[in-house]
Amino acid sequence: MDKNKLKASIYLLVAAAIWGLTFVAQSKGMEYIGTMTFSALRCLIGGFVILIMRMNPFLRKAILDEESVVVDQAATRRGGILTGIVLFCAMNIQQIGIVDTTVGKAGFISALYIIIVPILMMFRGHRLSKKLIVCIVLSVIGVYLLSVKENLSINKGDLIVFISTVFFSVHMLIIAYYSPRTDGLKFNAYQFIICGLLSTVGAVLFETISLEAIKLAMWSILYASIMSSSVAFTLQIMALRHIDAALASLISSIESVFAAVGGYLILGEILTKRELIGCLLMFIAIMAAQLGNKENGK
Repeated sequence: MDKNKLKASIYLLVAAAIWGLTFVAQSKGMEYIGTMTFSALRCLIGGFVILIMRMNPFLRKAILDEESVVVDQAATRRGGILTGIVLFCAMNIQQIGIVDTTVGKAGFISALYIIIVPILMMFRGHRLSKKLIVCIVLSVIGVYLLSVKENLSINKGDLIVFISTVFFSVHMLIIAYYSPRTDGLKFNAYQFIICGLLSTVGAVLFETISLEAIKLAMWSILYASIMSSSVAFTLQIMALRHIDAALASLISSIESVFAAVGGYLILGEILTKRELIGCLLMFIAIMAAQLGNKENGK
């Protein structure tokens, strides 16, 4: 694996760790405020933090100059607005679906972007290696063992969460298309400001907004805003310049493991033998997909 692909894989692993712990933050924050209120605050604060990050010369050099990105400002705006709309749908549909299903099943269904992204790529003429297909199947089994504690009977909530997973898959493919020619920080700021504004409209129309409740959820909001929205999504945009979306979705699925570890360390949830086996299978799948690939997806 060349230097850029290795760096991209590390970026995605760090992002996955942040996203995994974000499940804990969301779980705590949603105890006090509604879905769209949480999304609105998370995204608007995140967008503001990203704009501050962009003013830092060191970060701009690391994200643009070091990677020799030729920025297309029109593509940056267009891609950021488009991903913002898709992200608004993905985030809020997922939260609506979680109300009518279990967290374990929702986690498994959400991780099915491991399959959806490669399928969408194949419709666009992208060929996947046999090894990557095997690794994807192995990772899906791992996510199932980690996330699902009961049978997989389908209900309304499951179907809604699945729809959100399709949106998350499309979101990743759009980023993969635009990221090689965009200002990563500005791109990320656009998508979160758009998502935040749309969520604000939804919160005003459909939810009761309480300043007291927001104060109680503030630590969860700040973690999701700064670490997930500002840092992790910027790392994803940078990574997708050098690695295809199929492998990126496989690496990103490790967020399920970090979510389980976060639940154990922060919420006191116990990891069973079955869940540990699931974690191990996912690590094996991701490491196997990385080793020996001169050109991912071929």
